[in-house]
Amino acid sequence: MVLKRSYQTLLLFTSVLLFVMSFLIPLNQASAEVINRERYQMDWAYSPQYGKDIRTELLKNASGQIAYCLVYGLKSPNGEDLPEAGKTDDVSYRVLMNGYPQKTPENLGVSTWQEAHYATQLALWNALGQISVDELQFKNAAVEKAAKNIIHAANQSQDTQDVWMNVIPTDKQEAQLNGEYFETTTYTVQTNAKKGTFQVQMNNAPQGTRVVTEQGEGKETFQLGEKFRIQVPKSSKSSELSLKVVSNLTNVHAVVYKGTSTIQDATVLLERSTEQVSTDLQVFWKANGALKVMKVDENKKPLPGAVFEITNSNHQVMGTITADKNGIAEMGNLELGTYIVKEVKAPVGYVLDATPKPFEVKTGEVAVVEMKNVQIKGNIEIKKVSDTGKILPGVEFTVFTPEGKAVTKVTTNQEGIAKVNSLPFGKYYFQETKGLEGYLLNQTKYPFEVKEHNQTLTFEVKNDQVKGNVQLVKVDEDGKTKLEGAVFILADEKGKKISEHKTDKNGLIKIDNIPFGKYQFIEKTSPAGYVLVKEPIPFSITENGKTIELVAKNTKIKGSIEITKIDVADGNNKLPGAEFTIYNEQGQEVVKGKTNEQGIAKFDKLPAGKYTYKETLAPQGYVSHEETFSFEIKTDGEIIKHVVADQKKEVPPTPETPQPEQPEQPQPQPEKPQPEKPQTPQVIEKPVPTPEKPQHIVKQPQPMKEQPKKVESHLPTTGGKAENPYWKWIGVTFVVLGSILTIYAFRKRKNQEV
Repeated sequence: MVLKRSYQTLLLFTSVLLFVMSFLIPLNQASAEVINRERYQMDWAYSPQYGKDIRTELLKNASGQIAYCLVYGLKSPNGEDLPEAGKTDDVSYRVLMNGYPQKTPENLGVSTWQEAHYATQLALWNALGQISVDELQFKNAAVEKAAKNIIHAANQSQDTQDVWMNVIPTDKQEAQLNGEYFETTTYTVQTNAKKGTFQVQMNNAPQGTRVVTEQGEGKETFQLGEKFRIQVPKSSKSSELSLKVVSNLTNVHAVVYKGTSTIQDATVLLERSTEQVSTDLQVFWKANGALKVMKVDENKKPLPGAVFEITNSNHQVMGTITADKNGIAEMGNLELGTYIVKEVKAPVGYVLDATPKPFEVKTGEVAVVEMKNVQIKGNIEIKKVSDTGKILPGVEFTVFTPEGKAVTKVTTNQEGIAKVNSLPFGKYYFQETKGLEGYLLNQTKYPFEVKEHNQTLTFEVKNDQVKGNVQLVKVDEDGKTKLEGAVFILADEKGKKISEHKTDKNGLIKIDNIPFGKYQFIEKTSPAGYVLVKEPIPFSITENGKTIELVAKNTKIKGSIEITKIDVADGNNKLPGAEFTIYNEQGQEVVKGKTNEQGIAKFDKLPAGKYTYKETLAPQGYVSHEETFSFEIKTDGEIIKHVVADQKKEVPPTPETPQPEQPEQPQPQPEKPQPEKPQTPQVIEKPVPTPEKPQHIVKQPQPMKEQPKKVESHLPTTGGKAENPYWKWIGVTFVVLGSILTIYAFRKRKNQEV
């Protein structure tokens, strides 16, 4: 009994002790927080609503983290132990996330932490609807701007405190064989948590299945932001598994600490962790093999476009595959076993190879089969003939691709046939690139296409003979005067006559459509008054449609006349100084000249025609011959010689009178003919015609006026000299007087103008 009472006493003492400790040590100590305050001086905003400056205090929890007041007008906590009461709404949360100390004073555009803290508190009260920042009267513009910026940023934010997690992709994934594993695509964990870890749990996974990073590193625990894949050993049979992600996520919450009726509620941004589990995700794989067909030509060049049919050992068609641009056709997901591949459509331009080829499929392996094709090749045969059907050997043709690239050249044989063999499949054209002399080059492009193996395409190509024109113009030696009436023979190069032609009034002969070859014009009859040209004029017809232009010049027939002047009484006495004038058939003066010391006057290069001449000035002391003589130049180079005799003048006796003619003594002596220098005939107004460009005198002859003859006491002078010497001095006097009068008049007029 004593022992029992001792136990009862001990139990009572323990109960009392626990009751007292429950007051000293509260049971909810872990979910409460001591909030302290710290004041700072501010007078930055005045509220007309409350009629005073808006003030606040810096609140901190025991860990030194900044807290904010949630109820304007109540006292701030100061050392009180406030219990945790959940979290604020997301609006207040977004203000805190965009205010101080999440943002530095510099970020908020203020200078001190006090301004940053004050602006954040105003923005929070504004979000709770307890004050309106727009109605406050600010004394600190930077604080006003910071508060409004925080409010604006919070309104634009979509952040939430609730933690969420998704894993993508969510649809069923097929693991594809990659090396030694069937490998899934990359999985990504999406969440709004600030940090955390996760693990992947799998069900029905074959032995050796593992979870790896993007880089292939096996891992059990992953950090947020890391991606993962599932790898299943390739030795596994076809099957599927499920997986889920279990995470421990940490996010920032705006935790609320409950005040009293006189003490404000406070809020602090604190990290809180939570566990999230994803839905189940499905993965499957097929432990099959694959087929790879490599399609090539005889030179191992890959061929695209071939179609193959795949059948299994039960003759069941598994499908068709087509070779890609690299000549590769593939089929996967083939179960183990033996199959047959057969070409059902050849590549374009190649012969179909329908030979079946067997192959075996092994798990996780690719059976490779190479199949060759022979290219389609064809031939062309070109027959070359003229427009009259004549076979033309030696003509060259070139085969081109449609882009104009030369493929090959070929020349027609003696039968006029050109062959090109083994042209690969495709489109081409051929064109004559070297013709025969005398025939037009046929520039037609002849397209053709090789599309059947060993087929020969035949063509016949015709050529037209080259034909041209000739035009001959007959002109005088000056190159300007066209000559009518010249007769020419058109002959071949051996001189065989082909045709005869005469120049028209324009001096022109024109002949069209003359076949290719060498020809010559032979002058048969020259124009009247011109020398016949004996040299043939050769030309060649080498270009179709071209007109050969020839110019044939003729030289006028020219001859000479030689007049010898003698004394009628003594034929051996040759008389110099006699002047003769030549006239044409129309009576126009052509040329005049005097006899030289040998009494000869020669007139050269007179064109063919009829002429007359007469003595127009007799030698000194002789009577002029009044007769007109005629002659005709008919042959080129001929010299006509005439002799003309003059009779001496009778000299009258000198009258016996004083010498009235003495003033004539100072008169200069008239010029006498120089016997040692024969005089060259002079052409009136134009020089004597030269062989290159003969000159024709067209001046009308002037009638000669007969002067009355006087009986003089002395012989008249010849050579055109004046007989009265005083006229010269009278003329000089008049010239001097006229000059004096002109100078006098000019000076007088000049003085009047001044």
